[in-house]
Amino acid sequence: MQPHALNRIPIEILRARVAGEIRAAILRGDLPPGSRVKQEDLAGKLGVSREPVRQALLLLQREGLVQAEPNRGALVAPLDRERISDVYGLREAVETTVVATLARRPAFDIEPFRRIIERGRAAAQKRDLPALIDLDMSFHIGLYEADGNRVMIDLLRAQWTHMRRLMSMVLDEGSYRDEIWDEHEEIVMAIKARKVVHASALTGRHIREAKGFMLSFLDGRDDD
Repeated sequence: MQPHALNRIPIEILRARVAGEIRAAILRGDLPPGSRVKQEDLAGKLGVSREPVRQALLLLQREGLVQAEPNRGALVAPLDRERISDVYGLREAVETTVVATLARRPAFDIEPFRRIIERGRAAAQKRDLPALIDLDMSFHIGLYEADGNRVMIDLLRAQWTHMRRLMSMVLDEGSYRDEIWDEHEEIVMAIKARKVVHASALTGRHIREAKGFMLSFLDGRDDD
């Protein structure tokens, strides 16, 4: 986090800006799970008073990124294995249906997905994890947008912060970074070919494998 001349900004905007800075630090891993969050330290780093920091932490608490402890302040919420498992289970149920719906349609514009996949492969080669995660999100949300499913877009966006925290730690594994984009390409090609069952099966396998990879990483951390 970099200090900013934020105190001259109206309080509502200031709170959102401060929350955005802290949220980004959590998602990057600068503030790792379980770390203590001190209002005075954050205020000093951001160049603001403690009040907007306090309000920002309350906002992040509602998002599930920060936990308050009585008489001990706040800490960055630990990664929740059950939440991660539930999110991937929901995604499998919904996304396989979305993909099957797209594959039944007479026309499917593959070009936006080809561009995302091309950029994703480049990000994987460069080990640009922030770009890689953003592009992965763009791919999956793109499927919901192609289906016109606004409810699922909003739901996925709301849960993405929790997945992103874990992905930023897990995707340092090179082979898996590349496999993601191979699997994405297989999915869109199956949709384009109108292979309904195959496209749905590929999507289910992709999400289950990602879930297994993420949960194995969490379990390995618990064993340390």
